[in-house]
Amino acid sequence: MSRLSGFVLTFLSVLLTSLPAMAGQLVNWNFNASQNRLTFYTNARVQPTAQLIPNPTRIVVDLPGTTLSGPTVRQGGGGKVKEIRIGSPDGLTTRVVIELDAGYTVDPQKVKVRGITPTQWVVELPTPELVPAGTNAAPSQNNSVSPRSALPTGSQDVQVTASGLFVRLDKNGSNNQLKIKPNSRKKTVEFELGGAVLPQGLAGQSLPINQFGVNEIQFSEPGTDPRLSLVLGEAGVSWNAHYSRIGGGIVLLPKQGSRSQGSTGTLRSESASIGMGSSQVDEASQGSATLTSSTTTVAQSQRLSGRNLATITAIDITRDDSQLLIRGDRPITARGTLNRLTGNYEIRLDRAQLAQQFQGPKLDSNGPIYQLNIRQETPETVLVIVQAGSGRRFGRLFRSGGTLYALELIPDATAIRPGSRPGQPIQTGDQIPIAIIPPPPVSQPSFPSNITRPSLPPANLPRVPQGSRLVFIDPGHGGKDPGAIGLGGVQEKDVIMPISQYVTQYLEQQGVRVLMARTSDYFVSLQGRTDMANRAGADLFVSIHANSMGQGRPDVSGFEIYYFGNPGLSQAIHRNVIRSVDVKDRGIRKARFYVLRNSRMPSTLIETGFVTGYEDNAKLTNPAYQQQMAQAIARGILEYLQQR
Repeated sequence: MSRLSGFVLTFLSVLLTSLPAMAGQLVNWNFNASQNRLTFYTNARVQPTAQLIPNPTRIVVDLPGTTLSGPTVRQGGGGKVKEIRIGSPDGLTTRVVIELDAGYTVDPQKVKVRGITPTQWVVELPTPELVPAGTNAAPSQNNSVSPRSALPTGSQDVQVTASGLFVRLDKNGSNNQLKIKPNSRKKTVEFELGGAVLPQGLAGQSLPINQFGVNEIQFSEPGTDPRLSLVLGEAGVSWNAHYSRIGGGIVLLPKQGSRSQGSTGTLRSESASIGMGSSQVDEASQGSATLTSSTTTVAQSQRLSGRNLATITAIDITRDDSQLLIRGDRPITARGTLNRLTGNYEIRLDRAQLAQQFQGPKLDSNGPIYQLNIRQETPETVLVIVQAGSGRRFGRLFRSGGTLYALELIPDATAIRPGSRPGQPIQTGDQIPIAIIPPPPVSQPSFPSNITRPSLPPANLPRVPQGSRLVFIDPGHGGKDPGAIGLGGVQEKDVIMPISQYVTQYLEQQGVRVLMARTSDYFVSLQGRTDMANRAGADLFVSIHANSMGQGRPDVSGFEIYYFGNPGLSQAIHRNVIRSVDVKDRGIRKARFYVLRNSRMPSTLIETGFVTGYEDNAKLTNPAYQQQMAQAIARGILEYLQQR
């Protein structure tokens, strides 16, 4: 790649004159790590622009005149691709960033951005290679993520964060219905979750925690009022709780000054939270912290005593905004990792304690850091969590003198700054243009379909006029959210994906256009799913799931289907499944699931069976049974469409 260093490089904007730009949305995308190929779909014609930016290597694809049909995406890639980021930098452009692992690059002349149709595009990467010695490569850093505590398999609905605990809920209650009942005699704290709905996989479960002085978290049995209890290692620990406005769950936080017993013993909380208008943000609440003063606060508590510990006296930002400096009263040792889930940089200072008169920086809204979270994690470890400001990314963490450590704060070339034009990246460093290959002149816009699908035998199914109807198929969960965990470790997301693909193929064979919420194993939020269907103007919304009754009830099996408004679609699918598939009938039920309430078209949520049931588990993992279930679901959908 060194041969490119002499080029005069500018941003390439390719205008496809035969394809006039139209306002539209990016409605779906899929990254195939084994083939280094990203496929994305829009619901209107789009004319991309693309470039490669080094240090670290990023392929940046802009879609002018296209908005994002869901929340911002930040997802691990796989192979030598570190991360995929999708966002809307200015409201008029959707930006796709493919970032490679540190130290790797690709030849931009071998990167292809190719149009299959005016609404379906493919970004094909060659195999990434190590940057040759002597070139200006980004410094390597350890970006691996180590979970704070190892919870048992199947407990993905419970997360231990840097600040406390987060429990995912199928439905939030209201904070005025939330009741906290400590019991010092039993060393428990009980939370009554009025109006909330626990995930089925948590009901009746008990999970070990062993953090923040909590030995175990217990959940109420199915059919009872929703509640959870924390079993404490010692009495006297106080807890707060609030529902997360974003993220669908409850945040449990130990009160400052309470005793917290972790794996290293008992300590008192001592922390500082520095931010632009927000208090300490629990990572799992995704920005739902209560707004307070932006001034620095340090919990006033008993000083930690320790021999030969460095005292962290101050944290500051250099005048040129290029580094975050951590200062001790003696040499300090630091370990840094980038948390891929939150995007924050976590610095642990070993054999260190916070000074009583600790000084933090004054943060500016346009500065390189948006928020700092500083606390005494263990008696001998200080944790610093750094949230970058707009247009910044993290570089090296290195020793800068005997008593100083520095974290580089680097301008991010993929960020939009004030005064820049839509679709125009910031000119920082070398930018290598990438050629855009337009689709064939005769190609027509198409909706997403899975690139590789198993073939299906012909089925005698009803037909609808070709292309007259659009059905949105929503394979639940995906990516970091595996859904229910069943017998033998079977994951819900793995059994419902092939069923959803079969349903899609059956519908397409009968003339129905199909748009899928996801076409492989990646995460899409609930809001992202309904927004996608609503913006595409789908005629029906069909969400496909597998059920769970917990590991202690393998005797429970059966098919359930849910509706919120009109039950007609659910009734048609239920009728066809029960008469043609060997499965127990658990009936049609009304429910206030998010995707049912927020989709603007007739909708249904299908529970194809229980991955935790002996009977259903064996069937759901059988491709022949998956195909049979999918055919019955498709027949019900087609019959309903014929009646409309």
